[in-house]
Amino acid sequence: MSNRKRSLGRLPLALAIGLATLASQQAFSHGYIQSPKSRAMLCAAAGGNQNANCGAIQWEPQSIEYGPAVAHHNNGAYCGGSFMECGPADGFIAAGGIPQYGPLNEQTATRWTKTTIKPGPMDFVWKYTAGHATAYWEFYITKKDWNPNQPLTRDAFEPTPLLHEDFSQGLNEKPVSQGTSTHRLNIPADRSGYHVILATWRIADTANTFYQTVDVNIEKPGGGVTPPAPTWNVIGAVQPEPLEVGDTVKTRVFTKAGEQPGRQTQLRIENEDQAQADNWPYLLARKVNAANLGYKMGELNKDGEVVPNHGRNGIQVKADSDVVRVEIQKEQPSIPSSLELTGLAPSYPIKDGKADLHFTAIAQGGEFQMDATVYNAKGESIARQHQAQNNAPHFHLTLDPAKAGRYDLVVLATPKKGEPLQKTHSFSLLAEQGGETPGDGGNTGDGGNPGDGGNPGPGVQYDYAFPDGLAKYTDDTVVLAKDGHTYQCLHFPSSGYCKQWTPGANQFEPGVGSSWTMAWKRL
Repeated sequence: MSNRKRSLGRLPLALAIGLATLASQQAFSHGYIQSPKSRAMLCAAAGGNQNANCGAIQWEPQSIEYGPAVAHHNNGAYCGGSFMECGPADGFIAAGGIPQYGPLNEQTATRWTKTTIKPGPMDFVWKYTAGHATAYWEFYITKKDWNPNQPLTRDAFEPTPLLHEDFSQGLNEKPVSQGTSTHRLNIPADRSGYHVILATWRIADTANTFYQTVDVNIEKPGGGVTPPAPTWNVIGAVQPEPLEVGDTVKTRVFTKAGEQPGRQTQLRIENEDQAQADNWPYLLARKVNAANLGYKMGELNKDGEVVPNHGRNGIQVKADSDVVRVEIQKEQPSIPSSLELTGLAPSYPIKDGKADLHFTAIAQGGEFQMDATVYNAKGESIARQHQAQNNAPHFHLTLDPAKAGRYDLVVLATPKKGEPLQKTHSFSLLAEQGGETPGDGGNTGDGGNPGDGGNPGPGVQYDYAFPDGLAKYTDDTVVLAKDGHTYQCLHFPSSGYCKQWTPGANQFEPGVGSSWTMAWKRL
């Protein structure tokens, strides 16, 4: 309503004062096409949510109010003409030039639910959520050769409206009150198949106009003595959404007598391609349509046939069908929750008064946050790390100061829903001892001989706990790996591989990567 002063300035003083008072009382006036339901109305709950992925308009189908302040077509300047001279730019027509309603501008042959109508006289009903002074209503229809897969432009519509209807002979003498107004259009007999009817409601006390697009399927006129076939009517829709391999989609078919289990159709998702949001509705529609169940899934083509569609599929019945409702049920098997810890050893050496734990926690069955805490024999927590929204985080805990003895590592995985998971790993810290120099390949101590699967003993020395100090790795660098063993970097040129590591590219990681032997020697 920001253009009120501009529009009032063009009117006689007495009328401007009256309209200003009226406008202040009707600041929240809005409206939409109630019958046949508009594109915006079919996005809303009251319209059955038959159009999906509509954005904000689903909560306010009455608010497509074009004004110079939001217009693209006239560069924000005042424009008092009709839709063909003023209004939103080509490609932005369905949303009235309002960015937050942009999804309404999407335009393909199958994007929107269509209402089947017949040529000839037909009533269109505006529904008003509050009153407003009215100048006129206009209704436009797309041309015979329009392309439904192109954004809506003025050139797609006939330049002459199907109907131009002033409010009354005493124009602007009173506002439209809450309620409805009915307008009789004559649908051309030379149109058939998918067409868009654009309804505009020009209000009188501002420069604004309300826009509504109505997607219709116009039946071909019947010829000769044979009556036309019963009309397809949409009673619901299958909306696209991504699924998972192993999910099952089922239809539940209802008549006035209740649910009909014998008419159920099932589709199990066998692979990633079938799980795609636009693919499984097409596959389900093919199964339904081949079974002759009293309804079909898909979109009407130019010949009036219901054919499966990649993406949204209407649920369609004819007047002689006993089907009154079809529900789509998705069964998604639950994944058992589990928590595993990898890369841990039963004992760790102390070096320079510190000890390092490297390990990975792997959780399944939901989305988790993880907490890892180390407790000493007195029950005191001496180290802790938190990982948010990560089902397989890598932990690096430094115990400083570190003392020889027994410890417990407790990992708690907390899901968004359900019970938390816990794993406890008990380990020892081995007293720090000197003797060997880094990289000399000395004894492994009491933990076992090299290569026998044992763990480093108390005499093992290393330069870094992998991947700490990564950039400094060179010939003969010794690291303590996540598997608890020590590894020595090979000589040039192989030593160049030792420092080539990231969490996503770990092929040279000692003891873990697929090509670790090209860079390291296990001690």
